[in-house]
Amino acid sequence: MSTVLSFWLELRLLLITFFIVLIVLPILAMLTLTNFGFQDVSDKLVTVNAKNHTVEIHDLDGTTTTITETMIWPVNGVVTLEFGQPDPPYQPLHTGIDIANPEGKQGDSIHPFMKGTVIYAGEDLSGYGKHVIINNGNNITSLYGHMSAINSKVGATVNTSEVIGYEGQTGWATGPHVHFQINVYGIPVNPRTFLMGNP
Repeated sequence: MSTVLSFWLELRLLLITFFIVLIVLPILAMLTLTNFGFQDVSDKLVTVNAKNHTVEIHDLDGTTTTITETMIWPVNGVVTLEFGQPDPPYQPLHTGIDIANPEGKQGDSIHPFMKGTVIYAGEDLSGYGKHVIINNGNNITSLYGHMSAINSKVGATVNTSEVIGYEGQTGWATGPHVHFQINVYGIPVNPRTFLMGNP
Protein backbone atom coordinates (compact mmCIF):
# COMPACT_ATOMS: atom_id res chain seq x y z
CA MET A 1 0.00 0.00 0.00
CA SER A 2 2.80 2.42 0.87
CA THR A 3 4.47 1.65 -2.48
CA VAL A 4 1.30 2.57 -4.38
CA LEU A 5 0.90 5.76 -2.34
CA SER A 6 4.54 6.67 -2.95
CA PHE A 7 4.07 6.09 -6.70
CA TRP A 8 1.03 8.42 -6.81
CA LEU A 9 2.85 11.10 -4.85
CA GLU A 10 5.83 10.91 -7.21
CA LEU A 11 3.54 11.00 -10.24
CA ARG A 12 1.71 14.02 -8.82
CA LEU A 13 5.02 15.80 -8.15
CA LEU A 14 6.16 15.01 -11.70
CA LEU A 15 2.93 16.42 -13.19
CA ILE A 16 3.18 19.59 -11.11
CA THR A 17 6.79 20.05 -12.24
CA PHE A 18 5.83 19.62 -15.90
CA PHE A 19 2.99 22.11 -15.47
CA ILE A 20 5.34 24.69 -13.95
CA VAL A 21 8.05 24.22 -16.59
CA LEU A 22 5.79 24.02 -19.65
CA ILE A 23 3.04 26.49 -18.68
CA VAL A 24 3.93 28.78 -15.80
CA LEU A 25 7.58 29.64 -16.61
CA PRO A 26 6.94 30.72 -20.25
CA ILE A 27 4.01 32.89 -19.08
CA LEU A 28 6.15 34.49 -16.36
CA ALA A 29 8.96 35.10 -18.86
CA MET A 30 6.56 36.75 -21.31
CA LEU A 31 5.00 38.91 -18.58
CA THR A 32 8.49 39.99 -17.48
CA LEU A 33 9.44 40.90 -21.05
CA THR A 34 6.15 42.72 -21.57
CA ASN A 35 6.49 44.71 -18.35
CA PHE A 36 10.18 45.44 -18.83
CA GLY A 37 9.61 46.29 -22.47
CA PHE A 38 10.72 44.34 -25.51
CA GLN A 39 11.92 47.60 -27.08
CA ASP A 40 13.81 48.53 -23.89
CA VAL A 41 15.83 45.30 -24.09
CA SER A 42 16.58 46.04 -27.75
CA ASP A 43 17.63 49.61 -26.91
CA LYS A 44 20.12 48.37 -24.30
CA LEU A 45 21.85 46.03 -26.76
CA VAL A 46 21.87 48.13 -29.95
CA THR A 47 21.94 51.91 -30.43
CA VAL A 48 22.70 54.42 -33.16
CA ASN A 49 25.56 56.82 -32.46
CA ALA A 50 24.05 60.30 -32.87
CA LYS A 51 27.35 61.86 -33.99
CA ASN A 52 28.32 59.57 -36.85
CA HIS A 53 25.07 57.60 -37.37
CA THR A 54 26.77 54.22 -36.95
CA VAL A 55 25.19 51.24 -35.22
CA GLU A 56 26.76 50.21 -31.92
CA ILE A 57 26.48 46.84 -30.18
CA HIS A 58 26.79 47.01 -26.39
CA ASP A 59 28.50 43.97 -24.95
CA LEU A 60 27.42 42.50 -21.65
CA ASP A 61 30.82 43.44 -20.15
CA GLY A 62 30.38 47.13 -21.01
CA THR A 63 32.39 47.29 -24.23
CA THR A 64 30.92 48.78 -27.41
CA THR A 65 31.44 47.52 -30.98
CA THR A 66 30.78 49.86 -33.89
CA ILE A 67 29.29 48.22 -36.99
CA THR A 68 30.69 49.71 -40.20
CA GLU A 69 29.41 47.15 -42.72
CA THR A 70 26.95 48.05 -45.47
CA MET A 71 23.36 47.33 -44.39
CA ILE A 72 20.28 47.13 -46.62
CA TRP A 73 16.62 46.19 -46.34
CA PRO A 74 16.37 42.50 -47.35
CA VAL A 75 13.38 43.04 -49.64
CA ASN A 76 11.30 45.94 -50.95
CA GLY A 77 7.74 46.17 -49.72
CA VAL A 78 5.44 47.37 -46.97
CA VAL A 79 5.96 46.65 -43.27
CA THR A 80 2.80 44.89 -42.15
CA LEU A 81 3.86 44.05 -38.59
CA GLU A 82 6.45 45.90 -36.52
CA PHE A 83 8.92 44.60 -33.96
CA GLY A 84 7.36 44.07 -30.53
CA GLN A 85 3.74 44.23 -31.70
CA PRO A 86 1.34 41.46 -30.68
CA ASP A 87 0.86 38.82 -33.37
CA PRO A 88 -1.93 36.54 -32.13
CA PRO A 89 -2.12 33.59 -32.20
CA TYR A 90 1.48 33.07 -33.33
CA GLN A 91 3.49 35.24 -30.91
CA PRO A 92 2.52 37.44 -27.95
CA LEU A 93 5.27 39.85 -29.08
CA HIS A 94 6.60 39.92 -32.64
CA THR A 95 10.33 39.19 -32.74
CA GLY A 96 11.04 40.84 -36.10
CA ILE A 97 9.50 42.88 -38.89
CA ASP A 98 7.13 41.45 -41.51
CA ILE A 99 7.65 42.90 -44.98
CA ALA A 100 5.07 42.16 -47.69
CA ASN A 101 4.88 42.90 -51.39
CA PRO A 102 2.40 45.80 -51.75
CA GLU A 103 0.52 43.86 -54.45
CA GLY A 104 0.19 40.77 -52.26
CA LYS A 105 2.22 38.50 -54.54
CA GLN A 106 5.18 36.32 -53.68
CA GLY A 107 8.51 35.60 -55.32
CA ASP A 108 10.43 38.85 -54.69
CA SER A 109 14.18 38.34 -54.19
CA ILE A 110 15.48 38.38 -50.61
CA HIS A 111 19.01 39.66 -49.88
CA PRO A 112 21.04 39.48 -46.66
CA PHE A 113 20.76 42.77 -44.76
CA MET A 114 24.52 42.56 -44.12
CA LYS A 115 27.27 40.24 -45.30
CA GLY A 116 27.80 37.02 -43.39
CA THR A 117 27.85 33.23 -43.42
CA VAL A 118 24.75 31.06 -43.79
CA ILE A 119 24.36 28.86 -40.70
CA TYR A 120 20.89 27.45 -41.47
CA ALA A 121 18.95 26.96 -44.69
CA GLY A 122 15.89 24.74 -44.51
CA GLU A 123 12.45 24.20 -43.04
CA ASP A 124 11.50 23.02 -39.56
CA LEU A 125 8.58 23.16 -37.15
CA SER A 126 9.46 26.61 -35.75
CA GLY A 127 6.73 28.35 -37.77
CA TYR A 128 9.14 30.25 -40.03
CA GLY A 129 8.61 27.79 -42.88
CA LYS A 130 11.48 27.78 -45.34
CA HIS A 131 14.04 30.12 -43.83
CA VAL A 132 17.66 31.14 -43.79
CA ILE A 133 19.74 32.22 -40.80
CA ILE A 134 22.97 34.16 -41.32
CA ASN A 135 25.80 34.79 -38.87
CA ASN A 136 26.67 38.44 -39.58
CA GLY A 137 29.55 38.60 -37.09
CA ASN A 138 29.87 40.64 -33.88
CA ASN A 139 27.27 38.37 -32.16
CA ILE A 140 24.65 39.36 -34.77
CA THR A 141 22.48 36.82 -36.59
CA SER A 142 19.67 37.51 -39.03
CA LEU A 143 16.70 35.34 -39.96
CA TYR A 144 14.60 35.49 -43.14
CA GLY A 145 11.39 33.47 -42.85
CA HIS A 146 8.41 32.21 -44.89
CA MET A 147 10.37 31.85 -48.14
CA SER A 148 8.77 30.22 -51.16
CA ALA A 149 12.23 28.90 -52.14
CA ILE A 150 15.71 28.97 -50.63
CA ASN A 151 18.63 30.02 -52.82
CA SER A 152 21.55 29.43 -50.45
CA LYS A 153 23.34 26.68 -48.57
CA VAL A 154 24.86 26.29 -45.11
CA GLY A 155 28.45 27.49 -45.11
CA ALA A 156 28.00 29.96 -47.98
CA THR A 157 29.52 33.40 -47.53
CA VAL A 158 26.95 35.93 -48.74
CA ASN A 159 26.90 39.68 -49.28
CA THR A 160 24.08 42.19 -49.73
CA SER A 161 23.98 41.79 -53.52
CA GLU A 162 23.25 38.04 -53.43
CA VAL A 163 19.79 36.44 -53.49
CA ILE A 164 19.35 34.02 -50.57
CA GLY A 165 15.71 33.14 -51.28
CA TYR A 166 12.33 34.33 -52.46
CA GLU A 167 9.39 35.85 -50.60
CA GLY A 168 6.66 33.35 -49.84
CA GLN A 169 4.03 32.03 -47.46
CA THR A 170 5.50 28.84 -45.93
CA GLY A 171 5.15 28.06 -42.24
CA TRP A 172 2.77 30.04 -40.03
CA ALA A 173 1.92 32.82 -42.45
CA THR A 174 -1.40 34.40 -43.37
CA GLY A 175 -0.07 35.87 -46.62
CA PRO A 176 3.11 36.25 -48.66
CA HIS A 177 5.78 38.17 -46.75
CA VAL A 178 9.27 37.95 -45.25
CA HIS A 179 9.71 37.70 -41.51
CA PHE A 180 12.99 39.61 -41.00
CA GLN A 181 14.58 39.21 -37.59
CA ILE A 182 17.91 40.35 -36.14
CA ASN A 183 19.28 38.80 -32.96
CA VAL A 184 22.16 40.16 -30.89
CA TYR A 185 23.59 37.64 -28.43
CA GLY A 186 20.61 35.48 -29.42
CA ILE A 187 18.10 38.13 -28.28
CA PRO A 188 15.70 39.67 -30.84
CA VAL A 189 16.32 43.38 -31.40
CA ASN A 190 14.50 45.95 -33.50
CA PRO A 191 15.74 45.70 -37.12
CA ARG A 192 14.89 49.39 -37.61
CA THR A 193 17.83 50.28 -35.34
CA PHE A 194 20.12 48.86 -38.06
CA LEU A 195 18.21 50.19 -41.07
CA MET A 196 17.14 53.73 -41.81
CA GLY A 197 13.85 54.61 -43.53
CA ASN A 198 11.47 52.07 -45.01
CA PRO A 199 11.95 49.04 -47.25
